[in-house]
Formats: sequence, structure tokens, C-alpha cells
Amino acid sequence: MRSRTGDNWEEKRLNDQHNRPGDEGRVYFSIVIPAYNRADVLPETIASCRAQTWRDLEIIVVDDGSSDATAEVVRGLMADEPRLRLLQKENGGPAAARNHGVDHAEGRYIAFLDSDDRFMPEKLERFADAIERSGADFLFGPVLAERGDGRFWQRPAAGPREGEPMFDYLFLRRGVALPSTVVVRTEMARRHPFLESLWFGDNDQFIADLWEAGASFQYLDEPLTLYADQYDAERLSQALVFDGESPKHRAFFHWVESKRATMSERAYLAYRARFRSRLTARSAPVTAFADITRAWRGGALSGPEALRQGVQTFFPHLYRRCSDGVARWIGSGRQRA
Repeated sequence: MRSRTGDNWEEKRLNDQHNRPGDEGRVYFSIVIPAYNRADVLPETIASCRAQTWRDLEIIVVDDGSSDATAEVVRGLMADEPRLRLLQKENGGPAAARNHGVDHAEGRYIAFLDSDDRFMPEKLERFADAIERSGADFLFGPVLAERGDGRFWQRPAAGPREGEPMFDYLFLRRGVALPSTVVVRTEMARRHPFLESLWFGDNDQFIADLWEAGASFQYLDEPLTLYADQYDAERLSQALVFDGESPKHRAFFHWVESKRATMSERAYLAYRARFRSRLTARSAPVTAFADITRAWRGGALSGPEALRQGVQTFFPHLYRRCSDGVARWIGSGRQRA
């Protein structure tokens, strides 16, 4: 039973025939938005949540120790939106902020949304339909990525294949499960949280740990999230790559090494080429070059892929400019929000 704009969503929630034992009266979706110094973009992000055709939801903004007016902006919006909640904590990074939101969520499912991304109006309704059909624990899909010029391109191009190991998808095939596309059963997210020591690669850790735990997965082909893909030093995942190796990278390296026994050799070689080489190129260029070469020789990268990786590893700013140009060329002018 769906709850759409204009419907009595509270009554539909209370009478939802798909509730499991113990779920009666629970909100269906908790949208968790981690935010650090995002006062300027949060109103538009929150507006995309309020515009959802699926009405049975709550919106949780986790202010991760912001020094700007993030909290004041959210409070100003709460008067007109009873489903909006504000949580505040000391700065601990995106993984800790997401976990904090999950811990306080009242919904059956968590829908993550980064503070400068936006849901399309039908996002949650499409995912609710998929949940009702499959009962999946973890659902995700592609985004329409925007490079700042009003043009969009889909990322990733495809989801995991039937029976494909998750590490093969993430490392070997350049797959990705961006947080703003993820919907996960709340209890699963609490049992297998983001590692708070990871400020880089935590989305890979989250999906891989849930896969290892036996969560059921579903990929929705339709892009239902607008993803801000402009370079921004405040986006830690971008800034760290351009800044070179750091303790935060080493935490990610340590996590991957701890999982080596559960991944194929080709997936491990692809990780070293596509992740480790990029993050160690400044401090250990010979090792970074060797990582790409071994991946090519081991069949984890084709020749053209190895050349592309070399440019991305050793000339990241040039690669970004070329990537922006390609995105503008192949991107569509499709604008939906």
C-alpha cells in the first residue's frame, strides 16, 4: 500500500499490510543526511526529500560539528516540516555521522543522502515498490552525476552481475554504490555499520561488509539521485585523492588487506592499481607504477585501462579536466529534481 502526495500518509503507515512483526507503527523510511558546513546547500537537499511522492518518511540531518549556520538553517525549516529532525555531534567524519543518524532513526529502512545531493521526487516510491517485490535488505542504483555545467551522466554504468562477488564488482569492474543511492534495512545497518576509522572508502567497506554478512541485494537500473560531482575540497573523498597519501588512506589500505582472503586475486590487483597507486603516487611513485603494471600483467586491467590508470594516478588534475570534458560531451541536458 503506497502513500503518495496528498494521501493520508499517517493512516496508511499505521495500516501498512506489509509491516513485519515489531514494525507496526514505524516510519517506513528514515532519510539520513550527514552535514558538515553545508548551510548553503541543505535547503535544496531537504526540499528534495519533502517533495517525495512517498510520504511515509522522516528526515534526519546530522550536524557533524559544523562551524557555520548548518544547525540554524535546519531549525528554520523544522517549523514547517514536522518530519524533519536535527541531531548534533562533535566532528567525526561522514561514517560516524551516518552511524549516528542510523542509531537514532525510527524507520524500517534507511535512505542515505549526502548534503549536496538530491533525490528525484519518485525515488523512495520506486525503492518501496522494489522492497515490496523482493524484500531485499540492501538496494542501490546509479546517479545522474553533475559536473557543474548543467549536464549529467550516469554513474555507474551497470550494477553487479548475478552471483558476482562484491569485491570483483567494486574493484575489478569499477562498480560503485554511492551512499546517496543506498537504501538498507535499519537493523542490518546497525549490525554492520560504517567503520568510523575510515574517512575514505567507507562506502566500499559498508557494502562489502553487508555482502559478506549475507544481506540480500537489489540494483535498480533507473537513476533517481542527482549527485554533485564538482571538485570541492570540502568533499573529503575528493580532497584526499588530490592531496596524496595520508593516515586516512592507510586506514582504508588496512581494511582492504584484512579482506584479502575473501577477494579474488584479480580484484586485489585491481584495487592496488585503481586505489592504492593513486593515493601513494607522490610518496612512492615506483610502487604505484608497479601496482599498475602488475594489474595489467595479471589480467585485472586491459592495456587501454592501464594507460588510463597511469594518467589518473600520476596526473590527477589533468585526468580530472579530461574527465570533465568527456562528461560534458557525452552527458545529457536532462534536469530532474
